[in-house]
Amino acid sequence: MLGYFRNNIKKFSIFLWIAVAAFVLGGAYLFVSGPFKMGGNTAIEVGKTKISMPEYEETYNNISKFYMRLLTQIKGGNVTDDDIKKLNIKQKTIDTLIERTLLLNEAKKEGIKVTDKDVENSVEQNRAFYSNGQFSRDKYLAILKANNINPKNYEESIRISLYIDKLKNRILKGVSVSDKEILDYYGKNYSKLDINYLFLPYKSFEKKVDLKETALKKYYEQNKEKFRIPTKLKFKYVVVDLNYEKNKIEISDNETKKFYNRHPSYFTVPTRIKTAHILIEKKDNETQADFRKRAYKIYDEIKNKKISFEDAVKKYSADKYTKKVGGDIGYITKNMVVKEFWDGIKNLKVSKMSKPFLSKFGYHIAKVEDIQKSYIRKFKNVKKGIEDYLKTKKAKENIFRDSKKIFVAIRDSKKGFKNVVEQFGLKVQESGYLDIKNVKPPFTKDMIKEGLLSSKNKLLGPSESNDESYVIYKISDRKNSYIPHFDKIKDLVKKDYVEYMSKKLAKKALQDIYEEALKSKNLKQAAKKFHFKTQSLKGLTKFSPDKQMKCTYKESFMSTVFAKNKGYINKCSDSDGLYIYQISDKIIDEKDYKKQKDLIKGQLMSQKEQEAMENFINKLKKEVKIKVNPKL
Repeated sequence: MLGYFRNNIKKFSIFLWIAVAAFVLGGAYLFVSGPFKMGGNTAIEVGKTKISMPEYEETYNNISKFYMRLLTQIKGGNVTDDDIKKLNIKQKTIDTLIERTLLLNEAKKEGIKVTDKDVENSVEQNRAFYSNGQFSRDKYLAILKANNINPKNYEESIRISLYIDKLKNRILKGVSVSDKEILDYYGKNYSKLDINYLFLPYKSFEKKVDLKETALKKYYEQNKEKFRIPTKLKFKYVVVDLNYEKNKIEISDNETKKFYNRHPSYFTVPTRIKTAHILIEKKDNETQADFRKRAYKIYDEIKNKKISFEDAVKKYSADKYTKKVGGDIGYITKNMVVKEFWDGIKNLKVSKMSKPFLSKFGYHIAKVEDIQKSYIRKFKNVKKGIEDYLKTKKAKENIFRDSKKIFVAIRDSKKGFKNVVEQFGLKVQESGYLDIKNVKPPFTKDMIKEGLLSSKNKLLGPSESNDESYVIYKISDRKNSYIPHFDKIKDLVKKDYVEYMSKKLAKKALQDIYEEALKSKNLKQAAKKFHFKTQSLKGLTKFSPDKQMKCTYKESFMSTVFAKNKGYINKCSDSDGLYIYQISDKIIDEKDYKKQKDLIKGQLMSQKEQEAMENFINKLKKEVKIKVNPKL
């Protein structure tokens, strides 16, 4: 789940400013105000519009809270410094403010109007402000107060969002998806392929390679540089790592308690519900009324004890992933499932079963098996983690400065490398012989390159290693580069030559068959002409590679081949040999296509709308001068 969140963070956030100004997410509100207050300390200029530094900071804080809340729910409270860094909240805030400004200005330029009644209606439609099934002004004001939001600013933020919503509707008015586009998408992603292929292993050509000494010597002379032994360096070095820094840092109870009190969302574990369900899918040509009636019939069977819930799962559920385990989904949180599913189970008590409720997947009958209510982890249970986090944070801030201090002390002292290092409580180490192709921690390629350009005993560093430590080092010995005589490396030359020639012969054989296959449009026939026999791969799907043909493990191969039709011929390779293949059949499951058609249409519409908005925003950006304060 977290991996998906990181990989799709841009898609997730790009229309942050388009949605209603307050996002309700498990009780957390994202409020993006402004962005049109004038201030002497300007953060961003978008044309003639200035966004003040306080506006930037307020927006930054609220966007940060929004994503932190989301991450906390996904990870169960265990949010790391690395997680926060990867969110890139600073850039997200800058982009949000610039894009909101551009769109609002454009909306007003096009004469779009937003009335006070529009704002009032939008506020009253927000279910977060409902009590007993209707809008409650008291609850509205209480929630805003609890989140330190001024009602006037909140309503102004909603007005901005409504301007942008209306502009968005104009921009996206002409966006549509045709049946052909849906079918093409299905074919590229959900069809099945039957493939005929021929595999030519490199090893099968090794016996055909001429191993006469004259041939080997000629290859050696033509490729001497391949056999060059690079310059090798040996180093004396000291590592200043985070543990060294952390051991010098003391964190008081007051600091940990202060951090705990200021960041309650970091330690909030969301409500988790252990659930089992029965998924009932709609049949072809079944009306919505009949679909609902069938779902309730199954519900009544279970309720009246004509069948157990577990047996009903086996008999009726269309969820193949949970069917064999009694419908068990496991513990879920609000943000792990679609809204309709969470709404269907959130008010159930343990051991109780829901009535059928509808989601985009079909009707669900759910049973709650356990509830773990939301709670804030106790300070005593997270104290050590907070101490370690704060120590690590301070260590990262101090490590380069302290490394530089040690470097200067070594450089300027007459006591010698080892003696000075030991005064700082560190230890001098010695590496083996390293070269640009043989790099071992804590060294990096850049450090080896720096060493190659330096003289013996010159102090180098502090250079950052791959694990956030810093290395101070100097060359203790050097072995210069040279090319060994043929007689010394004859076996190595022979091995390299056989590998080179077997690949060359395999490519020649493959090219002959490929050209014949293109000519005859029949791979099987072409292979037979050259005394080879093809193999068959049946029912290949895009997301299930087959070890029988290793090319299928390459994403580029799968994307290409599933975009092609029956009869397509091409080549591919892996580390062991070469393939030539032909699509013998492309199968579209009509029943599955009808089932997925609406879902695919929604996905394509979403993609097209996103592209249209991105293109429109990029066009607006080119038309105005945008300045971002370097302090940000």
